[in-house]
Amino acid sequence: MSRSLSLTRWFQQSVATGNPAPRRALVALTVLHVLRDAALIAAYWGFAAMVSQWIIDGVAASSSLLWFTAICLTGVWLSQGCSIWLNHHGRLKLLFRLQQQLLRTFGRQQHALVRQHSAFHWQTLWQMHIPAVVNWHFDYRVQQLVAVLVPLFALVVIFSVSMVVGASLLITLPIVPLFMILVGKGAAALHRKHFIALERLGRLFTDRISALPLLAMFNAHDAQAKRLDTAGKSLRERTMKVVSVAFLSATVLDFFSTLAVALIAVYIGFTLLGEFNLGETIDLQQGLWLLLTAPLLLSEMKKLGQFYHQKAQAESAMEAIQDLLQDSPPDEVPASHGEVPATRDEAAPIILTGELTRSPALSTSTLTVNTGDWIRLNGTSGAGKTVLMELLSGQRPGLAKPVSDYVLLTQTPVILPGTVRENLCLAMTCSDKQLQTVLDSVELGAWITMLPAGLDTPMGEHPPLSGGQAQRLAIARLLLRQAPVWFLDEPTAHLPQSQHEAICQIIHRNCQHATVVWASHKPLPFDWFSAHWLIKDGRVLHTESAELSGTEGKTTGAGE
Repeated sequence: MSRSLSLTRWFQQSVATGNPAPRRALVALTVLHVLRDAALIAAYWGFAAMVSQWIIDGVAASSSLLWFTAICLTGVWLSQGCSIWLNHHGRLKLLFRLQQQLLRTFGRQQHALVRQHSAFHWQTLWQMHIPAVVNWHFDYRVQQLVAVLVPLFALVVIFSVSMVVGASLLITLPIVPLFMILVGKGAAALHRKHFIALERLGRLFTDRISALPLLAMFNAHDAQAKRLDTAGKSLRERTMKVVSVAFLSATVLDFFSTLAVALIAVYIGFTLLGEFNLGETIDLQQGLWLLLTAPLLLSEMKKLGQFYHQKAQAESAMEAIQDLLQDSPPDEVPASHGEVPATRDEAAPIILTGELTRSPALSTSTLTVNTGDWIRLNGTSGAGKTVLMELLSGQRPGLAKPVSDYVLLTQTPVILPGTVRENLCLAMTCSDKQLQTVLDSVELGAWITMLPAGLDTPMGEHPPLSGGQAQRLAIARLLLRQAPVWFLDEPTAHLPQSQHEAICQIIHRNCQHATVVWASHKPLPFDWFSAHWLIKDGRVLHTESAELSGTEGKTTGAGE
């Protein structure tokens, strides 16, 4: 029950707050389902009355009963149709809203997110986790309310007809939710394991597909095929466990509901035959109506049991997407503990102090980023240099006013399968002169003249770029954007020393008037930088001197 409450609270905070549409749809669907069942119970009463007239009285059913039953069945049909329409449109709206929230998060935190999980993880999150939350809201939550309201309403009416039948149903009904709770706890754990196994298999498969040339080089196809086959068998076993739990739940619920209806039928039959004299006298109309209504009461509880697996799926999905959906836009993110938020002026400095991030944990006393600063980041691998740049750029929430106009250059530049022009422009409109000028500035002018179609040469139809050329092409792409802030995340880590020096000179020459935050394990001229930061043991410190290793040097607290 606590997990259900936490899931509902999370959904209200991440989706419904400020937009009551999902809650309105939930209430409307519940009302329509209750009205449908109430109309159906009334139609059962009219049908039982008509049968009683035909069999007991030996006359045709009265026109009033026929009209009453027809009106009730029409109400059932209309309420069911409206429920289906509202359910369909509500699902589409909620799915679109969740996807838009996720897209906004992807847009802000793309680099920080991509390096945390595989592409298959995000595909699974988009195609499975979000629909699981939507299904939970429009199926399980609606049926959860209907399974309470309809049985209560039906029990009140049944008690007015037969105390014995009402009491027997009142004793039987608690068995259904009790069994759902017992099965649901195991089902939630199985669903979480199934999601993890599916993600791992997909990640393994996509990784091996991308490494096909390497596998062919070392003739490792058979070994990797066996590994994929073993992982596939493990996933199938987990899938069958989930299916078996769902089948067990449905079978047991059917057993209890069938047994309860059978006992009621035996009691009504022997009472009509005069064999039982327990409680009120029951005639044919009342007995037939009770037999028709009792399964309806139990069927709503059975439907809740059938949808109970959606709660387990939604809980598993919640663990994967709750932080992504709850993340608010940068202007709405509260400052980190102890952080002095920057003013709204774009030229105002960013002042960092206190706890910066939690994973990995980074903190500092006082650090300032002013316009035009060149900041060198030092620290061992995994210390948190990339995380700090993600914080400054807003890819990780925490700063009240992170940098909004920036470019990022990483160790491995992304080269798209389009033409050279498409790789440089990326949806921008640039003239040939602009492109040629920027290529000359990164020393790729001679290379572009050698291409058969110049700027319109497809990248796949020319010998592949060297590491240095690819990095220069990425720098040219960034120069076209004229961003005031550059984040350089070890851009020359995989290049030889000669290319490292050439790339560094190109960056220094073209970014004199920009704000630069540069993380590198390789040596850089000390006088290029106005500040040197060292990340060590979870602390970000200002250094008076920067050692080549990035791990030594005289350090002082930035506020000292």
